[in-house]
Amino acid sequence: MSKKDKISELTNILSKALRHRIGSIVNEHEIYAERYSKDSDTLIKSAQDISLGENWSIYDKAEIKTLLKKKLQKELEEKEFINEKKFKILDKELEKVLLFLELN
Repeated sequence: MSKKDKISELTNILSKALRHRIGSIVNEHEIYAERYSKDSDTLIKSAQDISLGENWSIYDKAEIKTLLKKKLQKELEEKEFINEKKFKILDKELEKVLLFLELN
C-alpha cells in the first residue's frame, strides 16, 4: 500500500473516530454516547496500527491534518443530530488525537 493510500485510510478511520468521540462528548446524555466513546477508542487503536507502520515526514503530517480536518468537518455537517457544540470542540479533539498518534 502506498503512502498516499495509507494517509487516505488513516484519515478515513480518524474522521470516523473523532466524529464518534465528539458525538459522545456533546450529546453525553443520549443512549448511544457510551457506545460512541468505545467505538472511538477502537477506531483510534486501528489508526495507531496504521500510523506506527510508517515514517511520516513533516509534509505527510501536515497533509494528514489538513485532510482529516476537511473530512471531519464534512462528516459533522452531515450529522445533524449531533449537537451544534460539535464545531466548537472539533479543533481541540483533532489536536488531541494527532498528539496521541505523534502526528502533530
